[in-house]
Amino acid sequence: MTRILVTGSEGFVGRHLTAAIAARGVERVGVDLPGTGADIEVDLAERGFEPDALVRAAPDVDAVIYMAAKITRGSSVDAAARDNLRCIAEAPVRLMEAYVAQRGAGAGRPPHLVLCSTFKMYGPPRDDRPVDPADPPQSPDPHSYGSAKFLAERLLEIGSARSGFSFAVVRPSCIYGPGQHGHNAIPRFLRAALAGERPVVFGDGTSLRDDVFAPDLASLMLEAALQGAHGAFHACGESSRTIADVARVCCEAVEVEGGPKLSAQLDPSREPKWWIDQRFDREPSEQVLSYVPTDLLEGLRRQVRWMKAGEDPKDTARFGRPE
Repeated sequence: MTRILVTGSEGFVGRHLTAAIAARGVERVGVDLPGTGADIEVDLAERGFEPDALVRAAPDVDAVIYMAAKITRGSSVDAAARDNLRCIAEAPVRLMEAYVAQRGAGAGRPPHLVLCSTFKMYGPPRDDRPVDPADPPQSPDPHSYGSAKFLAERLLEIGSARSGFSFAVVRPSCIYGPGQHGHNAIPRFLRAALAGERPVVFGDGTSLRDDVFAPDLASLMLEAALQGAHGAFHACGESSRTIADVARVCCEAVEVEGGPKLSAQLDPSREPKWWIDQRFDREPSEQVLSYVPTDLLEGLRRQVRWMKAGEDPKDTARFGRPE
């Protein structure tokens, strides 16, 4: 049976990935922070993290899907940012080189790596065309998360050339779905509508954003791992929409699921985040990995059902599947 090591296995997307892996008859070895209940509990951001110990705990995996991250809003010089650099940027290449050393001792080829990266790699939009996965970063997100992902990709390129392991990169757009943290735009819109309040859209509502359903991202990463795919791929929605239209569809999803009929309102006094206004080319994902994104309304309806059921993180995968 195929075995896949998953870092960040108990997080938002990790739970959906676990469900996708089980549905394909694949064995998962989960890695996450102490106290999460993962198969292997370790803090990959610790200064004392030893990748050799993790390899010894999971020696015979066929692939690694690396999602572990520490989501912070710190600057590039604070302690939280340094955690991001260790966990996001340094740990993937250190882990893969540890597998290379182990397999070089007679255990066969190293596992194939799939890195969950980010659309923030590209920085602000540069023109009107959809971003191609082959486009180089223009100016990475100045916050530590985006910068660490940028560095992770560069370090993997260097490590792969030096050590011979193979890898692919999946760059998701804005991720939504059952289990999503409540501070993001979509859960804020949905929560307001469920409470009978009009969702508030910052700015004039015309900025474009792309939203990918978490189970779609999970399935794409799994397919890349099983195929041993190479290169960069986008996990994105069926189309980019204005933020005002996203809020409108959120209201529609709440109404269809038995909630009140509402419309969103604009707040021009508050500016949207700078890194939206992006469109992404998903053709490589479709052609190589048979990617088919979920319709936004359908994905939002599943998220509404999860929210109405009590927002239990353990139920995220169940509500992520079609009924």
